[in-house]
Amino acid sequence: MSKYDPELVSDISGRTHETLGTLRGLLHLPSEVQRFFSDKATSKTPDNLAVACLEEGATHGNFRLLKRIRFNYTDATITKWVSNKTGLKVVHVDYQGPIINGYFAVATEIFDDSGCPHTLEHLVFHGSASYPYSDALQRIAARSFASTPNAYTAQDRTVYTISTAGEDSFLRLLPVFVDHILYPRLTNDTFVTEVYHVNGEGKDSGVVYSEMQGRENSPGDLVDLAYRRKLYPQGSGYRSETGGLMEALRTLSLEKIKAYHKSYYASHNLCLVVTGHLSTAALLDQIEKTVEKNIIQRSGYLLSNEDVSKERAGSIDSGYHPPEGWKRPFLETESSRLPVLDKDQELIVEFPAKEERYGDVTLIILGPKPDEEILHAALSLLGDYLAGNIVAPLNKELVDIPFPYCTSISVGGETRATFSEMHISMTDVPLKHLYNVESRLRSAVKRIIKQGIDMKRLHAIIDRDELLWRHGLEEIGGEAFSSDILDDFMYGDDAGSKLAKRLQMPEYYTQLRGWSSKQWIELIDRWILQQNALIVRSKPSATMSQRIEDEERHRVESRIAELGEDGLERQARIVEEAKRRNDEPMPDEIAGAFASPNVASISWIDVQSASTVADSDQIGSVEANSDSLREYLETDQCVLPYTLHFDHVSSQFITVSIYISMGQIPVKMKRLVYILQTLFFSATITLEDGTKLDEDQLLHKLDQDLVSYSFSPCDAYEELLCLSVTAETSKYPTAVAWIRRLLWSREENVKKLETRLAILKQSLPEALRDVHTAFSDVQAELLFTDKLTARPTHARRLVAWVPELEAQLKRNPKGIVKDIEALKDILLRPEGFTFSVLGDVLKLEKPRTTWMEHFQTLTYASPLPIPLVNETLSGLGKSPSKKAVVVSLSNIESSFSGHFARMFTGYSHPEYAAMIVAAEVLNGAELYFWKRIRGAGLAYGAAARHDLQAGLISFRAWSSPDAAKAFAEAKMVVEGLVDRTIPLEPQKLEAAKNAYAYAVADSFSTRMSMASPVPSDGNLSHARL
Repeated sequence: MSKYDPELVSDISGRTHETLGTLRGLLHLPSEVQRFFSDKATSKTPDNLAVACLEEGATHGNFRLLKRIRFNYTDATITKWVSNKTGLKVVHVDYQGPIINGYFAVATEIFDDSGCPHTLEHLVFHGSASYPYSDALQRIAARSFASTPNAYTAQDRTVYTISTAGEDSFLRLLPVFVDHILYPRLTNDTFVTEVYHVNGEGKDSGVVYSEMQGRENSPGDLVDLAYRRKLYPQGSGYRSETGGLMEALRTLSLEKIKAYHKSYYASHNLCLVVTGHLSTAALLDQIEKTVEKNIIQRSGYLLSNEDVSKERAGSIDSGYHPPEGWKRPFLETESSRLPVLDKDQELIVEFPAKEERYGDVTLIILGPKPDEEILHAALSLLGDYLAGNIVAPLNKELVDIPFPYCTSISVGGETRATFSEMHISMTDVPLKHLYNVESRLRSAVKRIIKQGIDMKRLHAIIDRDELLWRHGLEEIGGEAFSSDILDDFMYGDDAGSKLAKRLQMPEYYTQLRGWSSKQWIELIDRWILQQNALIVRSKPSATMSQRIEDEERHRVESRIAELGEDGLERQARIVEEAKRRNDEPMPDEIAGAFASPNVASISWIDVQSASTVADSDQIGSVEANSDSLREYLETDQCVLPYTLHFDHVSSQFITVSIYISMGQIPVKMKRLVYILQTLFFSATITLEDGTKLDEDQLLHKLDQDLVSYSFSPCDAYEELLCLSVTAETSKYPTAVAWIRRLLWSREENVKKLETRLAILKQSLPEALRDVHTAFSDVQAELLFTDKLTARPTHARRLVAWVPELEAQLKRNPKGIVKDIEALKDILLRPEGFTFSVLGDVLKLEKPRTTWMEHFQTLTYASPLPIPLVNETLSGLGKSPSKKAVVVSLSNIESSFSGHFARMFTGYSHPEYAAMIVAAEVLNGAELYFWKRIRGAGLAYGAAARHDLQAGLISFRAWSSPDAAKAFAEAKMVVEGLVDRTIPLEPQKLEAAKNAYAYAVADSFSTRMSMASPVPSDGNLSHARL
């Protein structure tokens, strides 16, 4: 039985209250909202027998099967197809699951900074030749139980994404989306609002411009562009800023965007990747009769019917050929040339910052070719070995020391056309080490080679990496292959042989287990020590921010003077006219042709749940929603004096958790929670046989026994701590044992606290530059009291109390140990925690007795209620009004804002369902905030958000040229909906409900998310603990 209750959102019928209160609290809906969730029904099963029998080279309609990939480690099947008429590529990954995902990829190479790939990504969503309305795609998606159509632009590709709950919705939405991609309606009006314009105040605006304004001078973007400029020669597409530099966006024309679209947005440069459970035959048939038909009608037959018949008979060359002069992006252009690094090169990049204390250093090394899979797998594992956790060799030498050379080391990279880049990055490097830290890194690597490879540890890393990979594959199914498939579209061969090779991960793990220590040392020597590097040093500059601000102010002032009052009024009229024409809606009769599907068509994953009852009168009894699960648990006759919750789903893995209430912790002890978290996996642990494990031994043993482990507050319930461990199902007793060991058999190692605090202090300046950190810090300070457990962990609080803790550590380390022990005494009271088991419960030999074997001394106690954050609100949080705080950040040029008001609390409130729909009505694609704020260029994004635990509703705007104006527009929208001067259109209400239906289906689309006793989003469901 599913834990999701459709009745939660069905009780809207007959209600007249919609919560739309950015400022006004509960508002009124002018008409009844009809019931939109009904009882579940089983979805139909696609029949793929026809295409399953085809051999490679055979055809299905216009499409020729290039490659079929089956696996012996998962039930997913991949088929790769190409159209003989248009060159369109289709890849289908078929696997079980309720969600179908589409990734529609275009290879987008550009040789300047105009941002054409990025601007096209935005403009595509504003109508097409067949659907010439800005809201067409979004409205049709909203009637299809689909995610908001979205996209991203990378350095080498633009990928358009969509997900639906069910096959029918996906198949009817696909041709509409592809029509927008191949034949977008590119107008001056959409360019003005979506890309760039000068507003009536003489300021630069537009959605794309606002986005880049918030990014261009961030440390990450500055370094990324600078290193590519240095590494790649003129004529390489890897040099360009595909997002568009602000200076280039200010001069970009619609004609240039159209020319770019004509060059790259062609059927032979488009790949439709579809992952999910639907009929491959139905997918290909739909593409042929809609997408291909449209392409052929607009360009003429590329192969005649007679030619296709001859081709199938083998009398002419097989397949479609691109037009003469076409060069495959990146592979057949100057971008394919290998950069030259004949010696170490240095690059210094400044970024705006108030404090000039720490920078970053990255070594960029030219790596293996993209198809050298075994080398890529080996280098990835080597990165884990060298720097994967705090006791890894490089971290021991450079990070986990009293005066760190950096706060983190990571090994990653980028795939390019004919080679790859390896990146070894060191963050928060003190300026005194900024110009020599790479020498210390290389010296440390040489010492590691001299000492020899710890093969036992390396094999444990390989084993755990494979388990993590298998666990991820089980969780998201064939969706895990989507990234590799997109890379193959960019850089693989048409036949699909490279794709098949790169997906054979079990073979690579097996091969690498057979490597000798000598082979691993040779790998390190060849790819890290012997390779020349581009050494990028990013350096903070206190003057850069002021210089940027002064230049921008002078430029805008000059423009205002040049335009004059008449010119400014003209600009305002241009923007308003563009907004008006863009807002012309698609006629209802067109939208009505796409009838909303029934929620009953969504298939849900079945979860069997049961709890042992911790009640003084009924200790040991089992409550379950499944007779088979209850009977199985009762066969394990064991009386437990505490609540133990089981969720059964078919799985190779088992997750064991303990949820601990923090509601009873005194305020003065709250910051000790952070210290406990910091030291949690650094303690000395005593095993059952008396063996003591230090930090190195502990982490090595955890990696041997478990797939994953974590200790942190719950996402959905901030006042619950969760210790969670995942293991193979056969290791269930081991997983339970680790819960006990980590909490009840530990000795705190405060010596490690000194180095961990040093790392923390060094990382704080970067955290303080982050806009999201700044926002959450101010929110916590204003709206909550010190009862909020997370409050001491916010960056500005850490700046204040970490020095105090350092002083206490030097003065009285035993006192800190005593304080932590006192905290544990409070946390580990039986009334304050609950145990959970999630996985294939029916395969567990002793599901209940195992707990008694490890927790014999626990006694019954009446459980405490789950603490909620509304219990920690400040006076201002309980009645937010008449308070404003402005935070200045030197590294961003756009603005962000948040505005808060009170609302009800609790998931059982009668207006809960109405609140959900209200938020969707305001926030949804092509709905009120989207049209009036994003569409007007007032912000890159804006949304009303509700926190049902805190009882707070907020309006937020981000990446805005003027966040105050975005708020003013939102206020006008809400007041207009309340007084009905802005009509609440029925189709928008329907779109909002459908969007939420999809959001719920997506949130519970995997076995583990469906079974989790505490959902990741507290607004979607009740906790069952």
